[in-house]
Amino acid sequence: MIKKGTLLRDKQGRMATVIAEPFTKLFRDAHDWECARYGIDSATAATAIRVVWYEDGREKVYKYADARRLFTVVEDKDSTPVKEA
Repeated sequence: MIKKGTLLRDKQGRMATVIAEPFTKLFRDAHDWECARYGIDSATAATAIRVVWYEDGREKVYKYADARRLFTVVEDKDSTPVKEA
């Protein structure tokens, strides 16, 4: 389970951490923009997490589902990956 304080490693080996509890956010994808073109207000609600990168301090919000695909959860910065239950 990804929650506040969880350490993450991406596929390039860069380290990041989750800096807030998961929250609900409205995301717009290609389908939503197509609807907007025809005057329909549409968005996708999803669970989101806010991640900060150790290297440069950048912050980014990811959909929870995307974060599970893009990151591996680690115990600590020098540890090996942990299998989620």
